[in-house]
Amino acid sequence: MDHRRQWVFLATAVITSMALSGCGGGGDVNTSLSGVVTDADGKPVAGARVTVMGGATTSLSNGTFAINGVGVGYRTVGASVTIEGRRWSGETVVDIVKEQKNRSVNIMVSDDRYHARLTGTVIDPSGFALEGAKVFVGGPWGSTMAVTNAYGNYEVRKLTPGLTYTVTCSLAGYVNDERTVTLAANESRSLSFALSEGSFAGTIPAPQNPAAQAWTISSPITRSAGSSGYIEWLKRAYRARRGLPLEPRAVSQPAAAASRVTPEGSVIEIDLFWDYRAWDDLFGYAIKRGLSRNPTAVTAVLRDPLATAFFDVDSALTPNVTYHYTIHSLDTIGFPADGRVGPASDNVSANPLQPIAATSPGQNATVTGDPLFRWTPVSGAEAYQVIVWDRFPDLQNVNDPQGVVPLWPADMNNPGASKVHAPATSLTYSGPYLQSGRTCYWVVIAADDGEYSLSVSPIAKFIAR
Repeated sequence: MDHRRQWVFLATAVITSMALSGCGGGGDVNTSLSGVVTDADGKPVAGARVTVMGGATTSLSNGTFAINGVGVGYRTVGASVTIEGRRWSGETVVDIVKEQKNRSVNIMVSDDRYHARLTGTVIDPSGFALEGAKVFVGGPWGSTMAVTNAYGNYEVRKLTPGLTYTVTCSLAGYVNDERTVTLAANESRSLSFALSEGSFAGTIPAPQNPAAQAWTISSPITRSAGSSGYIEWLKRAYRARRGLPLEPRAVSQPAAAASRVTPEGSVIEIDLFWDYRAWDDLFGYAIKRGLSRNPTAVTAVLRDPLATAFFDVDSALTPNVTYHYTIHSLDTIGFPADGRVGPASDNVSANPLQPIAATSPGQNATVTGDPLFRWTPVSGAEAYQVIVWDRFPDLQNVNDPQGVVPLWPADMNNPGASKVHAPATSLTYSGPYLQSGRTCYWVVIAADDGEYSLSVSPIAKFIAR
């Protein structure tokens, strides 16, 4: 088999099932659907109505949603919301597998007035229509999927215009075909595929350069908008410091999903990254997780050949426990036939920190002079970073580094006195003058040596006097 060797970087946020879920559509009670709703900039969209085959729910402040008891098979999942008086919407098709948590659902919404669409036909070498072929339309924040009907036709609607998409057509037993398209506002583009039959040529090599970063997030997640932008900004800042990809969206888990973490509703997220390599028989990936260096249990199957990230927010994740992961490539021949998976990637591990609390100044406290910041100690932390904003830190655009501008420190790469090393649990503000009557917001982040694991306090506000 001739494997095309094209290196591409795309991002897909993949998340596990969560509580605060909506009603299902009478399907298998052990089958759940979860995901995230974003706009074209990757910003979480709160309050979006998410529907699938009779089930519905509303996205939380971090854009996440979950619906239990979804019927098996291919299901169209749609999301819609009113933004500044205009209807925004998006949709994708999901392959619901019985008794599995379907974790790779990303819905990007955009203004209905400008949606683009892709249509086409998928045929075999003899020119006959191929039913059940999957067409993945990969944008900057994930993939939208469509499935061909009995006539080999597919349609991908409600695509955000002005973006360049990688479009991959895949079907078990065939060789993938991949194209690139850029769609304008209201454009309807035809894009057809002719797939060649494949034969098993051995498993695909393991993904390269895996990396992991663990986050413990104490901030409550609600159904109101505008409360989690600073978390996205923090993750991008700390990924940049470790040389990790910036584009994959991070997803926070609803507070009620925590089981063994803390009664305050903290959640743990372990983010995995790897390099994308385009193989013409790449079906997706299997993620194995365990407590030893050679995990055997598959925790997720990503049926998306464009995925380059897995964000594990399983409610069973617990502080001070080391989790080991390996990533395995799946091919379009061996995996659908008998479940064969490729060799394991290098082992990566993460040991999440316990939650941290910002204790002083407390919520809505009035502070005279330079505030003294205090917090609870975190076992395993090597350093603590305090960040202060002079306005509520929300993102307008996650690609804009000025989306959230800290008052102190002005440069996260040069934190100065805003960062102290353990075992210190306090520091005094020494940033720009705080004008009397100004409301400020602050958080403290605990980090281990190397910033492989981090813990973020809930955001607190104080008033300068």
